[in-house]
Amino acid sequence: MATINIPALVRSLRERLRLTQKQFAQEVGVTCSTVNQWENDRQCPQPFFLKRLLEIETSLGSDKAGRLTKAEAQAFKKRWETVNAAEREELAATPMVHKFLQLAALLTSARNLGWIDIQTEEEGQVRNRWAKLRRFYHA
Repeated sequence: MATINIPALVRSLRERLRLTQKQFAQEVGVTCSTVNQWENDRQCPQPFFLKRLLEIETSLGSDKAGRLTKAEAQAFKKRWETVNAAEREELAATPMVHKFLQLAALLTSARNLGWIDIQTEEEGQVRNRWAKLRRFYHA
């Protein structure tokens, strides 16, 4: 699997879209500080955001090495807003029980893959609250 140069990817996307870090952060759904940390290789995006960044890269196409024209950037922004609106609609339409089931599956997968090695006290509290919610919704 090829490694991704995240700082270069983020900076390239932002510059091609002619956006400041603050504007790019608003488009992606993170804080300006997060975009700055991504660009300076101090933090890696969560898988969800990395997927979104790669989707942006794919939709822009690799044939353009330079910046987008203003019209292209506006067209992309409009498409991106449509995608975000659809995701928000889907999230709002999903019943809470299904969201909890998805979270349970994710936590189980992470534990099975060894991603959760050490459980801190705070994580223990979260897990206890989660278990109570599951009992409540499955009762």
